Amino acid sequence: MDNDSYIGFLALSTYSIIEILAQMLSISKLKALDIFYNSQFYKLYECENTKLWHFSSTTLAEIISNEVNNGFLEFPVEG
Repeated sequence: MDNDSYIGFLALSTYSIIEILAQMLSISKLKALDIFYNSQFYKLYECENTKLWHFSSTTLAEIISNEVNNGFLEFPVEG
């Protein structure tokens, strides 16, 4: 995927991640958006080569929620 396509993909997928994250943390979507863009997760997510985009929106929101609650990133292990 080229960089322009990936940026477009991120824009489309971000909304569902934010909605789920807001529900998980019982916060507003605006606060969830702030958390999302200021997270360590986002720094990795915006790089296409990390391949984080292949996880579901729910899984990605769980990763961010865990970062918020535990202070570190933990990624699912695929079998």
